[in-house]
Amino acid sequence: MEYFLALIFGAIFTFLYFYFKNKNSFIPKPKVMKKDEIIKAYEDELKEILNSCGENRALQIEKKVQFLKRVNQELAMNIFFDKEESRKILENLSKMECI
Repeated sequence: MEYFLALIFGAIFTFLYFYFKNKNSFIPKPKVMKKDEIIKAYEDELKEILNSCGENRALQIEKKVQFLKRVNQELAMNIFFDKEESRKILENLSKMECI
């Protein structure tokens, strides 16, 4: 009988622990927010690349082409973006110039 009560109390405390632990542990972000964060990160990275090259126009173009190839590959494998969205993002990134 003592073992049975200990088993019941253990099960109750285990259930309560997992119930309250999982309740507040994870709050998912909306899908749109994730997309915007990805696009913003690409824009920031491209701005940094363009600013790091200075006045050397040929180096800027070379690094920009390498960057766009990498972004194209990443977006093609990303489940959040379809082909049309990827094309628009790449088009906007390709239009960016050094300020």
